[in-house]
Amino acid sequence: MSTKSYYAARVEEFLLLSTEEIVGQLAIRVGSEHSGNEGNQIRAWRTQIGLLKEALTDPQCSDWGILLELPLLRLGRRIDTVILIGDCIACIEFKIGSASFGSGDIDQAVDYALCLRDFHAASHNRTIIPILCADKAALQRDRTQIEIIEGVSQCLLVNGLQLARAIELIAEEAEPNQIDWRAYDAATYSPTPDIVTAARGLYSGHTVKEIGRSDAAAESLERTAARLKAIADDARIHGKKVICFVTGEPGSGKTLLGLDMVFSGSTGRDANEPAALLSGNRPLVFVLQAAIAEDARKRLGVKAPEAKRQSQQALQTLLGYLKDHAAPDSDPPENIIVFDEAQRAWDADTGLKLLGRAKSEPELFLEIMGRLPWACLVCLVGPGQEINRGEGGLMLWGEALAKSQEWTAHISEIALRERKGLIGLLDIANGADVAINLEPELHLQTNLRAHRNHLHGSWVAALLEGDIESAASIAAEMESPPALVTRDLAEMKEWLSLRRRGEQRVGLLASSGATRLIADGIPASPRSDDLGAVVHWFLKPNGDFRSSNSLETPLSEFVCQGLEIDYAGLCWGNDLIWENRNWLPRKMRAPNWQVLKKEDAKQYRVNTYRVLLTRARAGTVIYVPNGDPGDPTRKPSDFEGVFETLQSAGCSVI
Repeated sequence: MSTKSYYAARVEEFLLLSTEEIVGQLAIRVGSEHSGNEGNQIRAWRTQIGLLKEALTDPQCSDWGILLELPLLRLGRRIDTVILIGDCIACIEFKIGSASFGSGDIDQAVDYALCLRDFHAASHNRTIIPILCADKAALQRDRTQIEIIEGVSQCLLVNGLQLARAIELIAEEAEPNQIDWRAYDAATYSPTPDIVTAARGLYSGHTVKEIGRSDAAAESLERTAARLKAIADDARIHGKKVICFVTGEPGSGKTLLGLDMVFSGSTGRDANEPAALLSGNRPLVFVLQAAIAEDARKRLGVKAPEAKRQSQQALQTLLGYLKDHAAPDSDPPENIIVFDEAQRAWDADTGLKLLGRAKSEPELFLEIMGRLPWACLVCLVGPGQEINRGEGGLMLWGEALAKSQEWTAHISEIALRERKGLIGLLDIANGADVAINLEPELHLQTNLRAHRNHLHGSWVAALLEGDIESAASIAAEMESPPALVTRDLAEMKEWLSLRRRGEQRVGLLASSGATRLIADGIPASPRSDDLGAVVHWFLKPNGDFRSSNSLETPLSEFVCQGLEIDYAGLCWGNDLIWENRNWLPRKMRAPNWQVLKKEDAKQYRVNTYRVLLTRARAGTVIYVPNGDPGDPTRKPSDFEGVFETLQSAGCSVI
């Protein structure tokens, strides 16, 4: 019988089969994946299988399931061994020949367990225990109990002789409701890679299908990717100029699609066709550039300067692109351009300030790309994420298209008819000669980022609209609260620290307008032009004080938009308070708070918290300060209103 794992069976059958027979089955399955280290791998398997046979001799083990080389990501990651012990899952990483437990190896073992918990269908709501076995290590302290946090225990560290004791300890914790090994092996694995991991994978030649999930959400994403490429292919073949608007809530996979469009398949750089992803979000561009360059250097042996050059060709800043091609005779080399966060396009007044031309960003793009014999411009659009003055939303794109006769717009009907600042294109198009093709595939409805709470985006929208009753109703449908709240900063950091496991990242976030958080010991965020600090925050490993994991410095909306972490600690400032049954946006005009009156300024402040509340992939905890009765800029009543409202909306106190 064929299995997903390279070997899977009941433990009783595993014990009856010889080590050489099992090694043979593993070698056949691996086949051409070996690249010069066949001997080392086979020797490691022999030792590993021998240790497992010695550790599973107790009769109680007979009905358990055992899986060897269980594939996780489609990028080649495999778990050495999974043992199904009653209703518990032991996830074992072997380091054969090792006499020590490296921090990286511990993180790897824990990360495998977390991936099973979050993305493997048969592992949901199970207890998972990661084990790192360094067979030559010195004897470790014998643990007397297993500590579980959100379904996954701490990593058990054992040498070859102690493996049996670790398995025995798990058996003592397990209930007798035995997991069926066949069903477990056949279960779907639906990973949701973070944007940095996705960029690395796509740049190395994989497709959105290969690095993504295997469920309905993935099928929708793949349909959108295929439709975009078909539109681009048609434009190339027939010499057309097309603009595609891909819409969806924060975390629905828009940037992932843009990266896929540029890096893989029948279009973009993988087809030897000039293409680039552009963003006005410089921190996003620099973080992804740094991640891709580091990956190319390590994986392909590309020298650092060349790796950096390659990443900069594929990922560029919008302003740099516009400056490079401002002259009428400066035709761009890329026929395919992906414009990330196109709702943030700036207006003609901003164009005059930045480039000396009183044209909006959409007008300039259509003008520049209009010089080419064919062009495909893909605009990625997220609702409610305009956070800066001069950001005109898609109304500006409608105005630019109304002035051009050579472009065809592809957009979903949902986005076309949206009225809350998302589009405005229909109003412009009525009475203007604009060619519009309706494309239902271009609207993404599933939240991929908040993979453990797919209703999270709807909850955030209801909360920030002030519809607390609806927010509470949405929260009631969730398996877990949309967020946790606390009045204790140390408690929040402790909660985050406990989830700083494996390769998961935690970090602090705070509004750029929450200037009085400094009184609670929370420093200001790095500025959006302090790109080195932002890159370090997202990419440096645990133990480096510059890393997000150190929980020392928060990021503001300006430097975290478009990026993500696993667990976020949002420090809620009193620049957005609850008053008279609605949110009251404010700005600090030292020495006092000033209520924002202009509608766009009020919306920018609300959108700030929309960005911050949608950065986490696995969970958010919100710290609401207590305030100080002696400080008029930190009134306790302001914070109390926020704290009570968040609870009413469905948040739980830690």
